[in-house]
Amino acid sequence: MTFERRIASNLLWTPQGVIRHPLAVFGPDGRLLRIEPCAEPDRQPATEFYAGLLVLDFPTDYETVFAALLAEQAPLSEQLPHYVPATPSCPVVLSGLDYDTLRLTPRSRITAFFAE
Repeated sequence: MTFERRIASNLLWTPQGVIRHPLAVFGPDGRLLRIEPCAEPDRQPATEFYAGLLVLDFPTDYETVFAALLAEQAPLSEQLPHYVPATPSCPVVLSGLDYDTLRLTPRSRITAFFAE
């Protein structure tokens, strides 16, 4: 039996733009296997849902980078290209966003997956 971790969120950031309702499927080693559309994550078996913006290639020093993003207060669409894709990297979800402007807010948080 192959273990897969399924993580859904409201949005996925890519260098080409933001994708709505993504489901990222990871293998047991943390490697991204595929991205699928997922409008109803609560109806998907064994799926973790995190409200926010999923970023697949965030720097592994995610707490430091997150603090820099918070301090800059610019739209994430302007900030993230400076940090992503990163090597080494880990997927994260940025929550507590202002979705209209795609900016972090004082209540924003970061959740990292597979961080070393």
